[in-house]
Amino acid sequence: MSLTLINRSGRCLALNLPHAEVCTEARCFCVTLPGRPPRRVAGSITLPAGQALTDLPDALLGAAAVRALARSGELEVRHAPTKPSSNEPSEPDAPASKRARRKRGESR
Repeated sequence: MSLTLINRSGRCLALNLPHAEVCTEARCFCVTLPGRPPRRVAGSITLPAGQALTDLPDALLGAAAVRALARSGELEVRHAPTKPSSNEPSEPDAPASKRARRKRGESR
């Protein structure tokens, strides 16, 4: 599943993504800062008022800030099915009876 977050609050939202709540063994959303030793800092999402972020992983629903804003109605959460794999046709072929359009002034 793919996730879409829509900001309905009327103000800019900054969502922190704490490692313990969001990251899994398969994917970590933390940012690595250079230095000795390198440090990991929790990732974040900035969502302007009225804007949407698409194709986000479902793991973001684990963040307390995301859940709280969704409950209050300030953040709309939509689930979309994952995209079909590339070996399956997404659209059937166009029917053969449909004629191609011609440009204006072009002869038959």
